[in-house]
Amino acid sequence: MTGELLSGIPEVKMKPIASKEGPHGNWIIFSYFFNIDAKASSQHIDDRIPQLAPLGVKPFIVSSICAERSSDAAHFRVPSIAPSGVRFELRYLKRRNKFFKFAAIPLLIMILPLYFIEKAIINLESEWSWFPLAFLRGLLLSAKFHPELIYSTGGPASAHIAAGLLARWTKTPWIAELQDPIVFKDWKRSKTALKINSRLERFILQKASAVIFLTEAARERAVQRTNVDASKVHVIYPGARAAEGPQTIYRKGDSCRFAHFGSFGGSRNPGNFLEGVQILLDQNPDLIEKVRLDFFGAMDRFSAKLVARFKHRQVVTYFGKVPRLEALRAMRKTDALVLIENLDDLSCEMIPAKVYEYLQMNRPILGLVYQNSHLRRMLLERGHFVTQGDSPAGISEQIAQIVELWGRGDWDSLNFPNSPYSVRDAAEKLLAISRGALHGTLGDGARMSPSNRPR
Repeated sequence: MTGELLSGIPEVKMKPIASKEGPHGNWIIFSYFFNIDAKASSQHIDDRIPQLAPLGVKPFIVSSICAERSSDAAHFRVPSIAPSGVRFELRYLKRRNKFFKFAAIPLLIMILPLYFIEKAIINLESEWSWFPLAFLRGLLLSAKFHPELIYSTGGPASAHIAAGLLARWTKTPWIAELQDPIVFKDWKRSKTALKINSRLERFILQKASAVIFLTEAARERAVQRTNVDASKVHVIYPGARAAEGPQTIYRKGDSCRFAHFGSFGGSRNPGNFLEGVQILLDQNPDLIEKVRLDFFGAMDRFSAKLVARFKHRQVVTYFGKVPRLEALRAMRKTDALVLIENLDDLSCEMIPAKVYEYLQMNRPILGLVYQNSHLRRMLLERGHFVTQGDSPAGISEQIAQIVELWGRGDWDSLNFPNSPYSVRDAAEKLLAISRGALHGTLGDGARMSPSNRPR
């Protein structure tokens, strides 16, 4: 379906504006989840936009209507058109805007039958139908601003469909950044959805001028599946910005606080972590007054039940979702940061966005890692703590070690090394890749040099 749609778009010659020195002009950027606070797939592009302007890039961003209007760049919002997309966006806006809350309810009721019909016919991600209006908006922007480059990033695959359509229509170089793999082993949707996504992945890797992944494992698996020229497939580690404003000062308190930041859902839940804590507290009741668990972020019902049923419920505080800057400041004040990976095959292809923020905080990190040797190495080489994510006994041992070290003195004396992953560096690597896309030298720049490989 997707392959036929994309291949049926005719090509129209529209000469892009490109300088010999590299990109110093207009870019059209497709990102469904742009400028949404505390959204992991949003923060990579949100952090990068302010870094692109000083490098000579003028971005024109097309996003979903879920986004807040950006003041950092020209920003255009368009809705999805299928019932699943309309329903998703209405529910998102209803949660964000209390004045929209009551108006959205009758609309949600009206589209519900159409939503069930759509899901019965084709069970794709809710954002799939965003691409038609995004493509049309991109077409209007292209006619007016003559972009030298099209850049799609995310999250939802619809951004790459819109970019692919526009690149084919205007013959403009296109860079696709896949934050999450489109095809993976533990597939839970229909065979039809898998077939469509497989065709889409092949189209992106074959037709885009350059493709970017966020980990080497994701890059290698995608190249193996599609058998494309690996020289144009890159890896950029996105980094994260530090907390803004006055620096938050860490002060040791009367209890050792373990804080987890980010949403819980599916196999990424607090179950094994809570079980590890319970093993420690049952064996050492005196630590019940010394250990505290703080959870920041949304929880699904299963995770909420795990917390509610936890034997030592008095040690847990649930803060819910908080603004990103507030979360960054809270990270600096806690005693230890907890990282929990999904317990599935996909975990080896992903590095949670929170890792890059955690590495900036000069706080010890407890990583519950599952089948991800890169992430394990990334944390251990910087003096942090790692255990198998599905081993409560191992988790208990690591927590005990952290609590013992906390009891000896101030964490700041450990001096964890600074993070080598910066947003500025990611933007400069993206710019270097774009030069290859504009001047046909991708084969030289795509293979990672030793200095660019993860340590």
